Order: sequence, then structure tokens, then C-alpha cells
Amino acid sequence: MKVLAIDAATDILSVAVLTESGLSEASMDLGLRHAESLMGLVDACMGGAGLARSELGLVACSRGPGSFTGLRIGMAASKGIAAGLGIPWISVPTIDALAWGYDWFDGAVAPIVDGKKGRVYSAIYVRGSRATDWLDVPLAKLAALLDTYPEALVTGPDAELFRGLAAERSGFRVDERGRFPAGSAIARLGLESFLRAGPGSPDEGPLYLRPVEAEEPAP
Repeated sequence: MKVLAIDAATDILSVAVLTESGLSEASMDLGLRHAESLMGLVDACMGGAGLARSELGLVACSRGPGSFTGLRIGMAASKGIAAGLGIPWISVPTIDALAWGYDWFDGAVAPIVDGKKGRVYSAIYVRGSRATDWLDVPLAKLAALLDTYPEALVTGPDAELFRGLAAERSGFRVDERGRFPAGSAIARLGLESFLRAGPGSPDEGPLYLRPVEAEEPAP
């Protein structure tokens, strides 16, 4: 099955096309300017894979947590493409995608997405399995949770936020290559989930861990 994956959850916009013979991926790390760049990136990725959209069998996208606006853009675009082609659609939790491929690490793995207001979105994984619920916590709280593990690796697009805390702890390190596009992981995880449990609901919305900014009560 040929899969188109879209990740607009963070300031790294990523698109990937997974086929039986390989992977085509394109990304932009230019901040949250996804609306103006997304469809061009999709076309570039499809061209790199040598595919027409009519050949796709599944569209996957990141579900969150992440940027409120980015999640809406990515989900709307992926649902629209799937509906237009008459093919299934599925979403993948953003943090799961950022933790994908780290099952080789013996300790705890914590991907970080900047949640603003002094907080981060994260979760803790051990040998590829999620060991906590989704987290929306201050960095110090995440550090306290990771202190229960002898070794910890912090990764993801905003892992650098943890560098000062990691320097104070033995066995803790920040992934030097943590700022990577997640489109390929979303394609693979989306395909696995679809084959296991079927498509996502067209009514499914983004995974938010706090109220959308415009919906927050005034102080």
C-alpha cells in the first residue's frame, strides 16, 4: 500500500510518501508557515516518489499534541486529500512518531515539543513502549519523572530546551539529531495502525492537552 503522510504538528513541516519499494520525504524547518508551503511539499514528495495521487491507498497525519494551528492545517489537508481520492485516512500521535526508532535505547526516551508558556508536550517510552500518559508539564516536572530512570535520552524538535537540566544529571543526554522530520515515522506507524485496526474516523479531531488558545477563559 502506498501511504502519504503529513506532519504539521511542530515548526518542522514534513511530508513523506511510503511505497513498497522505498520512501520519499521532504521537509521545511522555517517556523509555523505551514499553510503556504504544505501542498507544494506534498507535490514535491509525490514527484520524488514518481507517483500520481490516484495511486495512493492511505493518507496519515500527525494528531497531536503540538501547535494548535499546525494540527488543524495538517489534519484538514490530509482529510481533504483522502476524501477527494476516496481512500482511508488515519492519524498518529505526534509524540509516538517522535519516539519511533528508539527501541534500541536501554533507558527512558522522552521526545519534547515546546508547548509554550514554560511547558512541554512529551511522554516517556521504554524499549519502544509508552510508559506514561501524554504529558503537558514544566521541564522541571519532566526531569523529575525521568530521574526515576538510570539513563534517559531526550529527543524531538525542542530537545535543546532540556540541555541545562541534562547537564546536571548523570546518565542523561540530549539527542544531537533530535530535530528531525517525522513524516516517515508517521507513514510507517499509520500503515501499521491501519492494517491492525482499520481507518480513523472522519470526525476525529486533533489531540489537544489543553484548551485551544482562543477558547481559554479570560483572566
